[in-house]
Amino acid sequence: MKKTLTVLTLIAILIAGLFLMTGCGDDDTSSSKSKKSKEDDTSYVEDNDKDDDDDKDSKSSKDDKDDDDDKDSKDDKDDKDDDDDKDDKKVSKTIDKTPIDLENSDSYYFVVKGVKYKAGDKISKLTENGFKQSKTGAEKEIPANGYLIGGGAILNSDNKTVFDVTPINITKEKIKGSEGQIGSFSIDKSQAEKLSGDVEIFGGITIGTSIEDIEAVFGTPSSKTEATEYNGPTYTYNAKASYRSFTFRFDKEGKLNSLRWQNYTFNK
Repeated sequence: MKKTLTVLTLIAILIAGLFLMTGCGDDDTSSSKSKKSKEDDTSYVEDNDKDDDDDKDSKSSKDDKDDDDDKDSKDDKDDKDDDDDKDDKKVSKTIDKTPIDLENSDSYYFVVKGVKYKAGDKISKLTENGFKQSKTGAEKEIPANGYLIGGGAILNSDNKTVFDVTPINITKEKIKGSEGQIGSFSIDKSQAEKLSGDVEIFGGITIGTSIEDIEAVFGTPSSKTEATEYNGPTYTYNAKASYRSFTFRFDKEGKLNSLRWQNYTFNK
């Protein structure tokens, strides 16, 4: 009997031990699962943080690009406005509206790059200031008390014609074109552009000056050619003295497109 009880007691102890061992194993497994689940959750949050950072970086990069594009667009607009301002400045140059005296030889001059040239100045003055006379004009002979037609093209350092003059000879001997004196001056819009518009005549008049400003300085023209479908009018102002005059041709908008003055009698 005593032996039987001992066996039953051992069996009970074994069952209880087995039960305890099984219960602990479940707790560990549950704890492990819980821990793994927590680790998985943490990893997910980190991934979300990374995704959020990527989204922020992408948005920030896009915003920066948009800001750069806006800045470039603004810079381009500012540059265009600056160019427009420069063009407006050229067109709206202040004109000295003191009336001209066509009989005075001092009224017949032009200014290029800040240097003034007047009727009667030597052609060599132009070459001394960096310009060149066309080879044909320089080598051609001018008869005594005569002038050279078609030999007064003046070139810049790029060998481009930037304006024209008429070489004149007031001596009693034949001379070369390069030895002549300035008897006229003419320039048009395309030539003036090669000088960056840095050219003017009496009163500050230049290519682009309006008809109204020309009339303010010169008054009513001696003769006038009416405008056509493609061109503006032409005004001519003649002095009482022979071979002294100004001619202005305008575009359809009433802006000066080309000009010419002549004074072959500057010594009289």
